Amino acid sequence: MTKGRPARGRGRATSARHPRTPVVPLDAEDIAMARLQAHVRKTEAIRGPDGLAATSLDRTTVQIPRAMLHQVRDRARRDGATVSEVVEVALQRYLKSR
Repeated sequence: MTKGRPARGRGRATSARHPRTPVVPLDAEDIAMARLQAHVRKTEAIRGPDGLAATSLDRTTVQIPRAMLHQVRDRARRDGATVSEVVEVALQRYLKSR
């Protein structure tokens, strides 16, 4: 065995029924497309059969600490959601707990 090369025959054996598929690395465009598709699916699930939103939305301004805003943005990014969606879910949970 030469240095820097993997040893042959040490990996997991593949069977004829389940051939190993090549791993294709994802680029930024693939990731962005996957997030967009997830957002579209989520939006379609929220809308009713007539294509209109189930509830009307209002806009308001709240002041929160900068660190909390960063946490909300990070959570939205991880979940593939918007900041508004994350805040709405958090408020719903808070109001149900009271």
